[in-house]
Amino acid sequence: MGKSVDLRVKIGNLSLKNPFLVGSGPTVRDLDQIKAAADSGWAGASVKLAIEPFPYLNFNPRYRWLKQDKIHIFTAEKRLTAKEGLKVVEQARNQISDDFLLIPTITYDGEDYEGWGKLAKQFEDAGAQAIELNMCCPNMSYNLSSTGESTKKSTGASLGNDLACLPIAVKCVTDAVRVPVIVKFSAENPHLPASAYAALTNGAAAVGHNGNWLGIPDIDIKNPDKSIYRLQDQITLGCMSGPFVRPLAMRDTYQLRRGLGPDAVIIGSGGVSNLQTAVQHLMVGASALWICTETMIRGFDWMPKMLEDLVVYMNEMGYESINDISSRLLKNIASANELTVHDGYAYIDPEKCINCGICWKIGHCNAIDHDDKTSYVNKDLCLACSTCVDLCPKKAISMVQTN
Repeated sequence: MGKSVDLRVKIGNLSLKNPFLVGSGPTVRDLDQIKAAADSGWAGASVKLAIEPFPYLNFNPRYRWLKQDKIHIFTAEKRLTAKEGLKVVEQARNQISDDFLLIPTITYDGEDYEGWGKLAKQFEDAGAQAIELNMCCPNMSYNLSSTGESTKKSTGASLGNDLACLPIAVKCVTDAVRVPVIVKFSAENPHLPASAYAALTNGAAAVGHNGNWLGIPDIDIKNPDKSIYRLQDQITLGCMSGPFVRPLAMRDTYQLRRGLGPDAVIIGSGGVSNLQTAVQHLMVGASALWICTETMIRGFDWMPKMLEDLVVYMNEMGYESINDISSRLLKNIASANELTVHDGYAYIDPEKCINCGICWKIGHCNAIDHDDKTSYVNKDLCLACSTCVDLCPKKAISMVQTN
């Protein structure tokens, strides 16, 4: 049996029992869902977004899980009113252990900024252990601006992009509550580290980003005016998430860590579905992780196995705490001008090659030829790009380094 490891993560004066939070979304909108997450060992939940005043975009959900591309995409979504959100937090606080952190996610959509603080204080009084400010939801004013519309005041992702108004809203909240404040930004924020820095310098205890990108969904090219969404007529920008977004999400986490330094608490998000993808996020700079899409597809009860696997992995690697994993790769991620690229060529093993012809068709390569029995590489023409290695169905190709 391995030695004990420390899975805890500090956010202000709070301690997460492990680095996994259910991200704000459809799976944490009511008491039963939150209890299921708590019973499955999650550290806490960022409760479904509550908006005050009542949102101008609030429809029953329309989702698609595009399995082949591993994309989850939605257009319409139902948010909570402040009253509904407060009720959920109060119920959950009365019935769930304090070691499961309840973190309401809020957006204030009024004309003033003081309303942010007043709304946050209501949730603190209801039992919230931290407050999460939604500066990320693409389906709010950012969605409208992306399609040529506008609103009177920035909110959601648009406010997160606004370096003049963002600090005002954050300061109104941090002045109003005693619990830690977490600010979640859009993955599409064009100056993500600067926005995060503004939030931290105005009292936020942690920052992070969502794992969502606005995009155009699949189009039936033989019936291009038809929406892919069931029970929805129009084609519209959709909020995309899922495993496909993970490389982009890891870039966002990495950029936050590089910009904010080693001491900032950063919550990553996007494409986490198992131990490997979780550890990858931690290694490029995350302190903890929000996971939403995977809970929509698989529920919550895969977390105990995830935690078991994490402990085994940490023992195997000699890691004693989550801090030992977090930012592990930061110093080893090189810029383009720092790369060391070795000369070499591809080698095709004639014993494994079946002469299937897949490698002959690589468009940028003229180094591969063949006879009746096998394929072979002209070393002098080979670019050493390694595309053929990835394409070969028989693993017959390997790279040979020459310097």
